Amino acid sequence: MTIALADARRNIRQSLNLATPFILPSLRVHKYDMHVMLWVAKRKLPALVAGAPFLTRHTAMIVPVAPDLKMVFGVAKMARDQGASRIQQEALRVAPLTPGQAFVGSGAKYRYAYTALAVIFDEYKRTSPDLIRTAVRNAAQLANERGATKLILPDFTENLLAQPNWITSGQRRETAEIAAFTTIEAVRACRGMADTVHIWCWNPENAPLYERELKRF
Repeated sequence: MTIALADARRNIRQSLNLATPFILPSLRVHKYDMHVMLWVAKRKLPALVAGAPFLTRHTAMIVPVAPDLKMVFGVAKMARDQGASRIQQEALRVAPLTPGQAFVGSGAKYRYAYTALAVIFDEYKRTSPDLIRTAVRNAAQLANERGATKLILPDFTENLLAQPNWITSGQRRETAEIAAFTTIEAVRACRGMADTVHIWCWNPENAPLYERELKRF
């Protein structure tokens, strides 16, 4: 076995071990020349979302942030940790950005090539469906300019909660419904910017809400 082949096999094994393996999408939709897939996997990005390591160079993950671009909570923190904080260091060099803008930097090895920070909040942590659509589309456009044709769009619910440890289950569900609706609207706004969109529902309790909205897509 050559050294190159041994390294390639080791890299593939590592990529599969770093994510939940072989989870299949729960729903697929093709519209607006986009393949949209819903993946349900608690906390860990499914291995098949990114694909083999040599395919990740075409993939960007979009995460929500405030104008200071600090990745301190929810999916933004998960993306920061997966990339060993490299994306956070890059983002802080260009912060702050105005609401609706975006920044694209390093991704996470063996998962995705780029992390796209979408500024969906203002400085007071306020947002709106229009602002989320604008920020996500700008993130998708910047990622597309870097060569990304596939997007990973995770559930934003936890990031939209002002005090996630002090709300009722009803308030959490209401926020999840808003997140699901707004996510699908953002996907529609990204047409022409990607040929594949992976929606990652990392809280399985929210999956029925995403399935409902995606069936209306």
